[in-house]
Amino acid sequence: MGHQLRRLITTRTHINSPEPLRQLLRDTLGADTRFEDLPTPLRVVAASIESAAEHWFTTGPLIPAVLASASVPGLLPPTRVGQEHYLDGGIVNSIPLQAALDAGARTVYVLHVGRVDEPLTAPTTPVETARVAFEIARRHRWARDLADLPDDVDLHVLPTGGALEGDQNLSSYKRMDTAPARIDRAHRATRAYLEGP
Repeated sequence: MGHQLRRLITTRTHINSPEPLRQLLRDTLGADTRFEDLPTPLRVVAASIESAAEHWFTTGPLIPAVLASASVPGLLPPTRVGQEHYLDGGIVNSIPLQAALDAGARTVYVLHVGRVDEPLTAPTTPVETARVAFEIARRHRWARDLADLPDDVDLHVLPTGGALEGDQNLSSYKRMDTAPARIDRAHRATRAYLEGP
């Protein structure tokens, strides 16, 4: 029996361990880094289970906040911070445009990690149904924020460079071999966008 199936049977909540991500964050950011240590202010959103609402991390230890914001339901376990448990912030605020505006931004560059520019189609399997439901949850707020965008805001949604072969597979999130191609595609597309016609 594979590690992921064993973990799912044992925990009944998730198939992946958060430890590799936690270690990557420690190695990259430093184990004790706090929001207050960062040279640029950062706000991280997560979905609080107990409050059934978005929660913004702006102070304190950085790694637990990032883990909380990255706790994709079913893939990673909820992250406990203090007395609450958190899931992926994309559930409640995938592209927090309004938060940027509330902080005073009038020029906003959106580098999204989802596929908000790709059309959704009616699902035909239970797995597709779950994926489409998650995408609707992620996209509805973005659509509302776009509709309410003030005229004095200069918004730039940076291109992703497009999907790669196999992206539609449920396990595509684990394909680290495609990361360099994704980065290169997004970099080229964004550079072309920023340089303009």
